[in-house]
Amino acid sequence: MLPTFATVSAQPPLTKESIGLKSGVFSRRAVEFFDAGDNGHDCLWDFSNLEVSGEEETVCQDLDSLGQMVITCNKEIKYFITRGDSLLQIGSETPLTDIWYSFPILGMKFPMALNDSISKKFEGYGVYCGDRFYKQSGISSIVVDGYGDIVVSENDTLKNALRVYKLLSYSIAMDMDPSKIDSAKLKQVVEETYEWYIDGIERPAYESVTSTSYSNMNPLGTTHYAYCYLTDDDVANTKRVNRNNGKEDAKSSISGSPDNIIDYEIDMTDSSINVKYNLSSKANITMLLSNAFGMIFEQKRFVQNAGSNYHANFDLSRLRPDTYVLYMNVNGKIYNEKINKR
Repeated sequence: MLPTFATVSAQPPLTKESIGLKSGVFSRRAVEFFDAGDNGHDCLWDFSNLEVSGEEETVCQDLDSLGQMVITCNKEIKYFITRGDSLLQIGSETPLTDIWYSFPILGMKFPMALNDSISKKFEGYGVYCGDRFYKQSGISSIVVDGYGDIVVSENDTLKNALRVYKLLSYSIAMDMDPSKIDSAKLKQVVEETYEWYIDGIERPAYESVTSTSYSNMNPLGTTHYAYCYLTDDDVANTKRVNRNNGKEDAKSSISGSPDNIIDYEIDMTDSSINVKYNLSSKANITMLLSNAFGMIFEQKRFVQNAGSNYHANFDLSRLRPDTYVLYMNVNGKIYNEKINKR
């Protein structure tokens, strides 16, 4: 899929220099998972009431003269290269997995400004628990979807923030015999990430991630986590709480499940899906229609106020008979519907 750019504003773009592609050590703190809020121009993201862990996590970033970068945190090691105007993830390691991408994951395109977007397919092979071979393939999409200010506290507001939305949708096939990977039972993952960037701060100010896993398109579970990367030098008087009294490392999430604010029903014909829904409060919504291989056929994203009689339509007329999944993220709460087209 070819990149699509549509720069319509004078806001400063995200560049290699501004986004922090250099060696260094920085810290981050887990925060309670939060609603990503509005998109578009003149947004106001109020994070002043977020609970922020008192425990810091160290992130190490090492960039060599060839443009290869290694980012290490307490969860995993990620390997990147810069190729032309793109940042590409070529591999990762965790205590359980080791994977390298023959077609890398797109991490960022430079420069990018408000409303710029790009998508790219990726594929990689790895090992799970040292003896199981697996294949990961799907699509990565990036869009700069918001520009505005971040309220950090009563006394501090960060101006001219750009928000980046990243979507990973992919399938995983696993088998003890590497020759049988392509015929193995598939698992699916949908991961949505929001990152907020401030001019002069060479890393995201805030980040939130929602990751949902499926087995044969049946939901297994959803993980939420969020971080604040700001330091005392970046902004003063950030609200912090130490939920664990210093006895443990910072948690990846210190909040409960997002609220249920949607009531919906689905009408389906051979050619379309109509999602009819009501919202009890303002919502940031993502809807995806995808198949067992993580391929996205239609995507809808919008912010809507509390109200009734909303509709979202998906075209099935060009899709072959098969089983699909309709994924809905409403302020971080995930809903899934299996769609059988005959």
